[in-house]
Amino acid sequence: MFNFGKSVNKILIPDLSEQAVLKSVVDAGQNYLAQQNYDMMESLDFYYNQNLDKHIEQWFASESLSQVPPFLGTCVPRFAKARMMIYRDSAKRLLGGEVNDDYNKLAYRLNSKVRELSELAWLLGCCHFKSHYNERKNRLEYEILPNVQEYYVTGETEPFAYSYEIESVDPTRKRFVFWSEERDGVEGMHFEYDEKGSRYTIGNNSEMINPYGIAPISKVMFNRASYDVTRVSMHIMIAMTEIALSVRFRLGQPVFTGLEDGQSKLSAGIDNAYILPEGASFNYVSPSGSLVEMIEAVKSMANQVAENNQLRIRWGESGGNAPSGEALRIMEIENLETRKSDIPVFREFEQQRYEIDRRILEVHNVVNLPEEYSVDFGEISFPLSPKEEREMLSWKLENNIISQKDLLLFYNSDMTDEELEMKLSGIMEENQTVANSQQPQSSFQRILNGTSPTSS
Repeated sequence: MFNFGKSVNKILIPDLSEQAVLKSVVDAGQNYLAQQNYDMMESLDFYYNQNLDKHIEQWFASESLSQVPPFLGTCVPRFAKARMMIYRDSAKRLLGGEVNDDYNKLAYRLNSKVRELSELAWLLGCCHFKSHYNERKNRLEYEILPNVQEYYVTGETEPFAYSYEIESVDPTRKRFVFWSEERDGVEGMHFEYDEKGSRYTIGNNSEMINPYGIAPISKVMFNRASYDVTRVSMHIMIAMTEIALSVRFRLGQPVFTGLEDGQSKLSAGIDNAYILPEGASFNYVSPSGSLVEMIEAVKSMANQVAENNQLRIRWGESGGNAPSGEALRIMEIENLETRKSDIPVFREFEQQRYEIDRRILEVHNVVNLPEEYSVDFGEISFPLSPKEEREMLSWKLENNIISQKDLLLFYNSDMTDEELEMKLSGIMEENQTVANSQQPQSSFQRILNGTSPTSS
């Protein structure tokens, strides 16, 4: 049976009865460690640049790494940021066809969190996203959950419940949180439990009922993980550590031949002279192999994996002039096409996440948001020359694609509404002056120059 993008942490339950659900939860807690995916945990370490020593030290004898420290430069975060361009620019979220500032203020750090989620989902193949309302700070907060177990009713394709591990005060006993949705008249459940199956209430929720009726967890899933990026990063770190050891040993290993036992204890140093017996010899032996060839082999590994993931690597010593915006677009064409295929995935995620946020805010009596929700993902742009940029903006302004306000914000996105009004009022006064001037200038030129034309 093929497993097209399915999570390895998938648990089937026979029916929605409380007894069947709780039994599945207990079994999940007992089998949690056995089901953990080593590749996933390794990739998380490489993405967050943590615990890297333990992944490298196992490939070297302790005597080797006593000579140099391991090389710890992971390329995983850079690959992930380059590949996932969907949130490179903040997405514009529209409620009822308009930007809702109240919701944007409530959704604390949403843009940075969803970008991190997109990179982890691409790397791991699947990643979950939990919404939570902080009553003390009156805002929505978000948590990324890389390792979540999903519960399915037999025969269904959508998860009925979720569980995930949380930090435990007792290091000998793991703790988990369980969420299930309301379905077919059966109330959803929400509680903590340990690996032995004991349940605990959360806050004042003594009845262990899910107050939202839906699980506050959304997810992004790709059809495959990108563990090849993690693996090549490990190969690079191992190879670079080997290169560092090679550089260390290039000084040479002193070797004596023709000496008897007890005669090899000699003090090294340029101020010491060695008197060797007849037939003995002394020299320094260095490792063979070219460091340049080893470095080129490392680059080849990185380039191959980059190409497999629709990416390219520009090495620092490549030289030459910086490519133009159009040349960059051509070089990134494969990644841009892949981004287009990502958009439907993240539109579905954004819709699921918004429905959860909407329900949470409604239950906490914060605000009732409209049902209509859409997302405008920012277009990917490449740098233009100053002349190309002016021509492009001038054409858009003359054809009413952008307004004077848009043009001002293009050059200074941090302008306040008051500053914009003052600037636009000044432009209107200048337009009146231009109408009576013998040397008229375009609105575009006046906005750029910030000056009024002079009369002759």
